[in-house]
Amino acid sequence: MMGLFLTTVTGFLGLLVVSVAMFIHYLRKGLDSSSSVKVDPKPTEKF
Repeated sequence: MMGLFLTTVTGFLGLLVVSVAMFIHYLRKGLDSSSSVKVDPKPTEKF
């Protein structure tokens, strides 16, 4: 019975670590503000 408990806790913690790592990766790469210049450069002329 103790082995099942340890396996469940270890699996849950592993899933939690992978989820947090994917979330941090999303925040660092997906929300990179320097990439906005490549997509929509700042206009050079003022109106």
